[in-house]
Amino acid sequence: MRHFLIDTDTASDDAVALLMALREQSVRVEAITVVAGNCPLEIGVKNALISVEKAGTYAPPVYAGMSQPLFRELVTSEYVHGQDGLGNMDLPYPASENQSGHAVDVIIEMARRFPGELEIITLGPLTNLAMAILKEPTLPDLIKRVYIMGGAGLGPGNITPVAEFNFYVDAEAAHLVIQSKLTKTVIGWDVCMAEAFLNRSDISHLNSLGSLGEFAVRASVSLIEFTKGLGKDGFGPADQTAVAVALYPDIVTKQSEAYGYVEYKCEKAYGQFILDQLQLTGKPPNITAITEIDAKQFKEKLFQLLS
Repeated sequence: MRHFLIDTDTASDDAVALLMALREQSVRVEAITVVAGNCPLEIGVKNALISVEKAGTYAPPVYAGMSQPLFRELVTSEYVHGQDGLGNMDLPYPASENQSGHAVDVIIEMARRFPGELEIITLGPLTNLAMAILKEPTLPDLIKRVYIMGGAGLGPGNITPVAEFNFYVDAEAAHLVIQSKLTKTVIGWDVCMAEAFLNRSDISHLNSLGSLGEFAVRASVSLIEFTKGLGKDGFGPADQTAVAVALYPDIVTKQSEAYGYVEYKCEKAYGQFILDQLQLTGKPPNITAITEIDAKQFKEKLFQLLS
């Protein structure tokens, strides 16, 4: 049994990604930690609890974490995911509650509980994980691998011309994590908007699957509208793609080992994820960058888990 911890800023794509992980029987989500990003922290916590309830499987503990980036004011994305992060469904607060511990401490605790076995999936800004590394410098030695949904190393950004949202919200934290000794797999927004993109036919199929598929589509209404503004009909399942890569490594058809870093000093390029594909820096690779996945297999897994 594989042991996972999922760190999320729970909006629409995060919520569906959580459903996927919680409904995959070959893994166990040991904890869900929440960070401010897509939503303010309290809304992200609520949406994580809603996702656990919707999954209908088991209930890993949910913990609140960092409510602000390391150095900057928080930037949120209600204009993408709706004021409630779930397409303005305005769902009631679930019966369950989050636990009293802090997400940063929980990341460290879980790494110690499952030394060399814990796998972390990050679906939001990297503030919680960066703080955990700062608090416990030996953390990279305890964690098996981190799957990071963030950056756009091979394409344009989605919040500035060069920056993807998760890295832009807290570029200092992203830089710290990318530069750490953690074993890291990065799934960029460019990959999620390419092979994994869900078109109108895919959305119709999701709607036909039953309550979970309908929830996935309804939660994504605001995201679909935002994506229209980018000239595409449908939406890129960013966090779902990251979770699928973690759960099913064989869906990856192309990846590269490269040196990567995040720009945090230049305002115009703040949050840009840079991949040294030609090894011009002379620095050894520090990440595995996913550059292509099997779209057919990804969608089959998505539909299966939401059926």
